[in-house]
Amino acid sequence: MQWSKSPKSITLALMLTGLSGAAWRVYAAPEDVAQEAMLSRIEGISIIVVMALIILAFLFHLRNLQAKFLATCKEEKQLALYFQSPAGLPEGSVRATIALLIVTISLFFMGLSVAVSNGPDIPQALSGLLGTIIGFYFGSRKPGGEGESVVQQQARETTEQRDQAVAKNNENVATSLLEKASTGLSIARTIAGLLPEEVGGKYLKVADKIEQGVKTAQDLLGSGDNTQAINKAQEITKVIDSEGPLADLVGNAAKSFGSVLGTVVPPAGLILALVAATLKLTGIFHQKWKARVLHLPFSPAAGLGLALVDANTGFALMLHSPIFNAAFQHKLQDPAFLKQATDDFLSESDVDTLLEKYGAEGGFTSGLSFQEGLEEFRRTAADNELKVLLQAKDPTLLGPAGGYDAVLEAVGKIHQDPNALKDLDALIVTTEKLQAEDQPVEKIISEILRRQPT
Repeated sequence: MQWSKSPKSITLALMLTGLSGAAWRVYAAPEDVAQEAMLSRIEGISIIVVMALIILAFLFHLRNLQAKFLATCKEEKQLALYFQSPAGLPEGSVRATIALLIVTISLFFMGLSVAVSNGPDIPQALSGLLGTIIGFYFGSRKPGGEGESVVQQQARETTEQRDQAVAKNNENVATSLLEKASTGLSIARTIAGLLPEEVGGKYLKVADKIEQGVKTAQDLLGSGDNTQAINKAQEITKVIDSEGPLADLVGNAAKSFGSVLGTVVPPAGLILALVAATLKLTGIFHQKWKARVLHLPFSPAAGLGLALVDANTGFALMLHSPIFNAAFQHKLQDPAFLKQATDDFLSESDVDTLLEKYGAEGGFTSGLSFQEGLEEFRRTAADNELKVLLQAKDPTLLGPAGGYDAVLEAVGKIHQDPNALKDLDALIVTTEKLQAEDQPVEKIISEILRRQPT
């Protein structure tokens, strides 16, 4: 086969907008129909190959853009934006790439139709799309080149959103710390008012220090300096944790209880159990619990009457009351006596009347020893009521100290040590007072105990 050297013989078209490539076509004077068909197939394949290269180039560009967008999102700590974007690309990138692809292919066909004799014409649909895209682009383009890239714009927007979120978060943190500091201030003043002046005066100075710090932090927060407000609020909370009266009170109780109880009952568990029961019980049962723990008199005249029981229960109460058990040992088999004596011991307010009626029978030579036996008996009867009530309210309430019996046994040992007893009294009275002021006393004491060294 001989090839012609006329313009129809050989034509080389180098057309690829945005890429370095070549589109070529060779025309030879066909000697027969078969050659013409073969040349047409070569022409078609060449065009398909060039278009495929163009598409691959744009896909490579999208992949490169996706990698840059991911790097930008990582740098700005905005990975959520990356995963929310279509195909992991900046918003509008896919549309822009498709438009650019249509323009490039259109220009390729236009160049090919001009450079190559009998070359393919640009399809009308493609020509219409090209005009629409160019018109839209130049019609919506901002004058003066004021626009910025999509990646830069989205990065700027996400940075602004992040800064706003950080500022809001700092404001919330500062507000939360100030609320805690305000609570600590209120508690400090409450406890200072409960304690003797020589002790309460020290805590009033701490309260003044906390108050001044709270005011400074509030001023900083109001001026928009959230970071300094947080620093100041944190400084105040450290003062509350280290010098605050409640932390001091709980720390002292933990030490004194530990020295009395050893390892039998964990001091922290006992404190939590005592506080939990004090907060849980209400009304007359709260008063009975307080009287039971602090060994206050169970006087029916003061509204602390105990429920009457039958002879069998009276027998059990006598057995668990060492003083009366020894005094009335000879009467424990007399149900009538047990019933009458139990009713009198639980309902009669006048100790002298009871002493006159039962003193000689029990061999009591003084009113003091009889009164000690009477209060011991009433505490035992109170245990009979309170144990059932607490178990019904929450079986796990006294769990940190090992249950009701373990708590009351520990309380009995604490009453034998003056320092531990003073701390017990302060703990119960403070818990009661803070509860009346709607303070989250149980949560605060739990946090204090968690900070205590083990």
